[in-house]
Amino acid sequence: MSDKHLEPQPVDPQLVESFLASLKRCLGVPGFMETFYQSFVSASEEVREKFRNTDLQRQARMLSDSLYVLAVAVQGQTGSPAWGDLPRLAERHSRKDLDIRPPLYDHWLACLIDTARRHDPLFTPEIEAAWQATLAVGIAYMKARY
Repeated sequence: MSDKHLEPQPVDPQLVESFLASLKRCLGVPGFMETFYQSFVSASEEVREKFRNTDLQRQARMLSDSLYVLAVAVQGQTGSPAWGDLPRLAERHSRKDLDIRPPLYDHWLACLIDTARRHDPLFTPEIEAAWQATLAVGIAYMKARY
């Protein structure tokens, strides 16, 4: 599949800023990532199996970093430096390696947003929309390269 076919539209910078502000508040609350992974892993046998031998503290650090990188990436085009890691991540999560099936990304996003809702004291429907819009581009990219 060509990158031209998958060229994402940049996300409104105000939505990305709302997402980043909320993410910062969430990460400032002890236990945010742990709560997310507990929720995500406990809700599905398939997810539980995928994370069976995973160091969740390390995984939480990588996810935190990835969320910031994605927020920068969605403000530009796929050729921008911020998009540089996405092909590698997509390949790693594809059927050729970790085999993360596309429906799991929807479950991941639902668990992440639910955790943000519980940890961000300023969470609103508008902030939820910012999370959705910011992360949808990366999720679509990963699904398309499954």
